[in-house]
Amino acid sequence: MNMNEQWKKLMLLVMKFFELQNELTNLRIEEMNEWEPPSIECDACFVKAVEEAAQAEHDFDDEFQGEWA
Repeated sequence: MNMNEQWKKLMLLVMKFFELQNELTNLRIEEMNEWEPPSIECDACFVKAVEEAAQAEHDFDDEFQGEWA
């Protein structure tokens, strides 16, 4: 195998790597969007959602709070 063929093979591997990285990123974005709340377009709806979330009781254990503190 000559040097030119080795470079071509290397470039093909690099291109395949970036294609797979893009695919992985797209899958992560899709997965993240499943957990994202629906968008709230009107300001009054947003304020209401924030107030409801603030009034809700949250039960987190000490370990969880320690990770975020």
